[in-house]
Amino acid sequence: MAENAKAFLNVRGQEAAKESADSERVRGVDAAAPEASSSDHGLQTMFEFNPVADNLKWSDDDAAARIFGVNVSDLVATGKDFTSSIDGEEDPARAAAFSGARDSYACEYRLKRADGAVHWVEERGGWIGAGPNKRLISVIRSIDNRKRHEEELARLAVNDDLTGLLNRVHVRKALEKQLAAHQSQQGEGAYLLVGIDDIGAVNADFGFDAADTVIVEVARRLASVIGPEDKIGRVAGTKFGIVIAGCDADFLRQVCVRLLNVVRESVIETKGGAVAASICLGAVRLPEQAGDANAAMTRAEAALDAAKRIGKSSWSAFTDKTDVVSMRRRNSHMSDVILTALNERRIRLAFQPIVSDLGETPKKFECLIRMLGEDGQTVPAPEFIPAAERLGLVHLLDRRVLELATNTLARCPDIHLNVNISMETVKDFVWAEGYIALLRANQELAKRITVELTETQVIDAIDASIEFVSEIKKLGCSFGIDDFGAGYTSFRNLKAMDIDILKIDGSFVTGVSASRENQLFVRTLLDLARNFGMKTVAEWVDNEADAMLLKGLGVDFLQGYLLGKPETNPGWLPEGAPNDPPQRTQRI
Repeated sequence: MAENAKAFLNVRGQEAAKESADSERVRGVDAAAPEASSSDHGLQTMFEFNPVADNLKWSDDDAAARIFGVNVSDLVATGKDFTSSIDGEEDPARAAAFSGARDSYACEYRLKRADGAVHWVEERGGWIGAGPNKRLISVIRSIDNRKRHEEELARLAVNDDLTGLLNRVHVRKALEKQLAAHQSQQGEGAYLLVGIDDIGAVNADFGFDAADTVIVEVARRLASVIGPEDKIGRVAGTKFGIVIAGCDADFLRQVCVRLLNVVRESVIETKGGAVAASICLGAVRLPEQAGDANAAMTRAEAALDAAKRIGKSSWSAFTDKTDVVSMRRRNSHMSDVILTALNERRIRLAFQPIVSDLGETPKKFECLIRMLGEDGQTVPAPEFIPAAERLGLVHLLDRRVLELATNTLARCPDIHLNVNISMETVKDFVWAEGYIALLRANQELAKRITVELTETQVIDAIDASIEFVSEIKKLGCSFGIDDFGAGYTSFRNLKAMDIDILKIDGSFVTGVSASRENQLFVRTLLDLARNFGMKTVAEWVDNEADAMLLKGLGVDFLQGYLLGKPETNPGWLPEGAPNDPPQRTQRI
């Protein structure tokens, strides 16, 4: 066995060893983590198969025993016994190789352990020698961890991570499939959009974990009362889409009432306390009121808005007037809300720390826009920024954010602030010039400001972006690309814009310590940034394992809930971002 094993290693084993070493380098900190399954992560051994005697010899009996889950004394000794340990059908290439019909093979399969558990292994080998000395030399190694990761990625591609329901993409696919079925079979169905009432209040009163518990439980309750042919998925943070396979107007009413009742029938227990949840529903009949998925989802949103205007635990069916009236009212309402908040100085900044290492006292912060509602509650950006962009008011918000940032910098001489700007402002000559003029008036502060644009926005208007960046950098500002990796910025564009900071898109940062693919992607981005002389920021850092790995890979700055949540009134600025600029000494 020893001589044959050496020969095989020279011919084939070096490839497997190199692959294993490359895999360990890619896994980074994960390489040292113990396997959670019954198999050992990366465990491998070689065997020699003698076709005449039908026996096996193992290069490492202990490793082989661990792979098969047996004692060394009970180790598989024949090719027939080995094959019988395979869960399911034997791979044809393997069977052909063992019979002598193939010179080499490679396959993956599930191996049955002695305790009944099964796990994934990879096996590859080939024949060496001739005549009575001909032997099949192969390597077998555990790949259970990799397979579980691949299965999880496949699951997440279809399902929402929090609730386990379909994600938005696959709700749309289910809706498209149902519409196609109705059109070919002349059937009726419905699409329902469900929104949880007052989830923001749950966040505020009980915390984010409690809100997640409510979302998960509402999802479970909704799924428990729909039919076996119906589909349900999470289409937004607190909204669910339900595709009803077949129903007329009367049955639709029954379904909506059943869904409303199942959510409010009992309180939901959370770690923060009991929550009495309720929902609102918007319903669209298919295909009568929507011939495609986009129309169905848009009209269900309008119907949901109508239901919310009625009050909690209400439902509304779409009508011909719903969409127009809903949009007109929503636009008019949001326009008044935003303009009033600006006039009454209720736009605020929330400051999130950006640090170069764990334990560091933050001196750099990203400014995140917030609105203080008339009731005193803080309104997060996603609830008003899209409307501001749609209504052409985002320029005013960009200007106000910069004013608040410069006011803050004037009060706090030791900090640096990152501010976001919309592409609508950058593309509009008048508003861009006004933004630059405000920076020019505060040029002594500009060197402590980094202006951020998202990568996807930059791609959409590259010429305007290059001109704008050139102007602000002349005043001393730094420039950063936010959500880098989400778009397809070319090398030429990166160089042309003279970027100082690349902020790695959070979707590649979250859970990076457990994802080889994300680790490879982050390494690539870091190499790119170094080649262009740019600093890097990893956002959405929410655990220490990710933070340690990112610093080990060479990320310059970290940002996320692990380092600090956004605060509107941080301790270093007791009064929050001042609304009014500091008094300037008049020169005589």
